[in-house]
Amino acid sequence: MIQIDKHDAHFKIDAAYQFEAMLFSEWNDMALHTKKNYCRLGVSFDKGFHTALLEQEVNGNAMIQPNEDGLALNVENLNRYLIQSHKERGKLEIEADSEVIVFDTLGFYFDGEVVLPLYSGELNHGRRIIAQLEPSEVEELIQQSGAYLADQVGVDGEFIYGYFSCFDKKIKHYNSLRHASSTYSMLESYEVSGDSKILQAAEKALRFLAIDLIRELESRAYVIERDNNEIKLGANAAAILAFSKYMQVTNDNTYLALSQKLANAICDQQQEGGRFIHVLEYPTLAVKDAFRIIYYDGEAVLGLLRLYDLDRDARWLDVATKAFDHFIDKEYWKNHDHWLSYCTNEITKYLPEDRYFEFGLKNASGRLDFIHDRETTFPTFLELTVATHDMCERIEAENKAYLLEGFNREKLERTIEKRADYQLNGFFYPELAMYYKNPARILHSFFIRHHSFRVRIDDVEHNISGYCRYLNRITSSLPEKNKEKMKL
Repeated sequence: MIQIDKHDAHFKIDAAYQFEAMLFSEWNDMALHTKKNYCRLGVSFDKGFHTALLEQEVNGNAMIQPNEDGLALNVENLNRYLIQSHKERGKLEIEADSEVIVFDTLGFYFDGEVVLPLYSGELNHGRRIIAQLEPSEVEELIQQSGAYLADQVGVDGEFIYGYFSCFDKKIKHYNSLRHASSTYSMLESYEVSGDSKILQAAEKALRFLAIDLIRELESRAYVIERDNNEIKLGANAAAILAFSKYMQVTNDNTYLALSQKLANAICDQQQEGGRFIHVLEYPTLAVKDAFRIIYYDGEAVLGLLRLYDLDRDARWLDVATKAFDHFIDKEYWKNHDHWLSYCTNEITKYLPEDRYFEFGLKNASGRLDFIHDRETTFPTFLELTVATHDMCERIEAENKAYLLEGFNREKLERTIEKRADYQLNGFFYPELAMYYKNPARILHSFFIRHHSFRVRIDDVEHNISGYCRYLNRITSSLPEKNKEKMKL
């Protein structure tokens, strides 16, 4: 890192190298056989580099969009950008035998204080080099992404649900479950950062959840999807998680009674044998879908256990244990779901039984190679692995190290470090956000590259949750005085 005098200007420099000439038809074939938005080489459509485009320009302006005729290049988007950027005055004509030049770049970004070297080559390309994630950097990441979510909360408490970054197109759909879970992650961010702006936004989002998205029927409460009046098991659970986290970090029990009503509704949805009904209709409470998605089960148990931590009502623990009987009997560990890792880690705080620990280890084992090598920045992988790490720590604390025989702990830790670093490829650092239509709108958010650089509140949410757990992991062994310095 090169230290230079502070200056208001922010800029980026890229030096092209490793050139390869090819026919346009060859480039087109290469683009067609590369995962969507994962072409990470620059391209020039002329030998003089007058129409040279960085890979960030290509991807940030949606120039690769295969059509039915087998053409990978979106010529309209290409020409629009070339004209807007003054690289070409008229439309560019390209034939199959036209020659193009692909190239890599060495880049540097000046953020106003320091010059940051950027990665070159393939999947990490174009983002700042971080040799080792330090606690202070993870804290900043959590604060920045939490503040991003806070900025998406309107005066009434409703979120702007998300954007497609290339064209600054707002996502019009809404989802009550993700409203609740994103509010939960904001409170996690506040817990780490102490940023009052994040807490204030979370309080607005909680009021919107309680007043606009929840309906109460006597001693029950239900989170409702506004567009179809669905009652999702996972939505009730996510609401409990959000309210419980708020009560934990503020010592304000305003939402305790409402959380208990939400929990009563979850208990009603548990059937003989421990399974849950997933989706009901409001207001009839008729069953719409007995099963919809595996995530709801783990969310439901985690929500009940977090509420149990606050009020110690044995009903919640009883329902959780019955659900786990079902999980174990039906081998739910084969789903490798991060929510199951969370709730397994949670239930063993109260019931440190071998069968729960064994279930949690199976939920991660056999999936670690896939998680380690996955090219997409799938955020729940970090959540799953760090929750498993926490459970391993509890196994040792409970003097049950025999359960870890045959479990590759070293591979788990290696995978955690790989994912914590690799997920930064899905973060809109300024050196990447600058290539999109409205950089200020997406700065410090998390995106999904293969979903057209989508930024949605739950994409940010899962990354916050994962990095909060990761931060706890890397700071748990630090002396207390060092932890206090970090907070200052």
